[in-house]
Amino acid sequence: MLFNSYIFLLLFLPITIIGYFGLNHFEKRQLAKAFLLGMSLWFYGYFRPSYLIILITSILVNYALYRFLKLPDQKKSLRKAIMILGVLLNVGTLGYFKYLDFIFRELNLIFHTDIPLLGILLPLGISFFTFQQLGFVIDSYRGETGEYSFLDYALFVSFFPQLVAGPIVTHGEMIPQFQDTSKKRFQTENFTKGCVYFILGMSKKLLLADTFGRAVDYAWMTIDYLAPLDVLIASLSFYLQIYFDFSGYSDMAIGLGKMLNLELPVNFDSPFKAITIADYWKRWHITLTRFFTKYVYIPLGGNRKGVARTYLNTFLVFLISGIWHGAGTGYIIWGISGGIGLILCKASAGLLEKIKKNKLGTVLLWLFTTAYVSIFFSFFRAEDAELGLQFFSRLLPSVSTGDNGIIADIPKVMFDFSGLGYTIQRLQAPLCVLFYATALLIAVRMPNVREIVSRFRYTTMRAIGLAILFLLCFLSLSGVATYIYFNF
Repeated sequence: MLFNSYIFLLLFLPITIIGYFGLNHFEKRQLAKAFLLGMSLWFYGYFRPSYLIILITSILVNYALYRFLKLPDQKKSLRKAIMILGVLLNVGTLGYFKYLDFIFRELNLIFHTDIPLLGILLPLGISFFTFQQLGFVIDSYRGETGEYSFLDYALFVSFFPQLVAGPIVTHGEMIPQFQDTSKKRFQTENFTKGCVYFILGMSKKLLLADTFGRAVDYAWMTIDYLAPLDVLIASLSFYLQIYFDFSGYSDMAIGLGKMLNLELPVNFDSPFKAITIADYWKRWHITLTRFFTKYVYIPLGGNRKGVARTYLNTFLVFLISGIWHGAGTGYIIWGISGGIGLILCKASAGLLEKIKKNKLGTVLLWLFTTAYVSIFFSFFRAEDAELGLQFFSRLLPSVSTGDNGIIADIPKVMFDFSGLGYTIQRLQAPLCVLFYATALLIAVRMPNVREIVSRFRYTTMRAIGLAILFLLCFLSLSGVATYIYFNF
């Protein structure tokens, strides 16, 4: 089920809010949590009911491992064996569904074999709920988990706002909230803040990301006709699309949590404002960075074993991040690019600080960072390295046809004014330029949604503005695309 769908807005969400707070009003605390769990399972199973078997099995197995790790007087070797089993089961499950066909396909290409592909369907959100449970098992081994009931644990894993595309939450920040009786009563202020979060996040997704998506899809469908300028525009367009798409989803998830008096962690902190690549990675997909730092980077030694080892650990974390995002060589290149960029930033930290003291230097650093990230996100969009190289080959004079490419078609693709007359259609090009400028202004200069909500003052005009945004989004639901991160 999509957040931005008729069934979610008109049926699922009202039932969830009324049912959850209604049961809590009558002191049915456990039943209210069970109801929220049931609604979350409906939310997930709506995509494909068979996915529920995978999710529920994963929850049962990991909770059983947790209970084993909680048994008293266990030998350390046995506890470690149980933890390793949990890691292998979670990573193995993810590997089977996400990478097995990819591995077979690559082996066939390299060794000219004919291993049959299994045609495995990737369950939505499996990377997210698997990582949450992987971290939970490791924390249980370390003695960092409390006494959690199965109901609390199952709700922690399946809580619908963050189930299929994050943010990646931890047991320590969610389960205590499920147990907190002060959060069981409907709170107008939280609900209102949640609505602001949700509407602004949905606007980022539907009004900005999906509009850029039309240009991006058209560019990738017409690679053989792209001119150099088209490649640059398409790269920037996808960077804007994935930012507004994913951060919009995260804002909506935070808003839904607030409606239920539950706080989800921030996942984005205005990454377009980043001056350096190191700064960028502190702002983008924050909860994934947190996960890799705690469970990969620090266990590898972090920055405690010398400069060379620090660089190697950084590189390995980003390589794993690329692999986590998808089964494709394009994702690996994207991940490696992040590692190399961060290593270069660490190696030249002193020089970068000097450059940032100069206003022109700061601007040039920002341009470099934005260009670097945009270019390598195109490999993320391509999924396959060969297709990504084909895309960027259009920058070469020897490959480019020398014509104007598709630049004239982009406004028509983004804003379909067909049938509205020639005079109106002439507005497509200036409107397209204004749209890109406005999106960049929002991403680079304006406060993000968290900052807006934190200092939001409720007035009639702002209420009208939010209502207009919601209406525009509601009218756009019939043509909505799914979220990019649903594929992971």
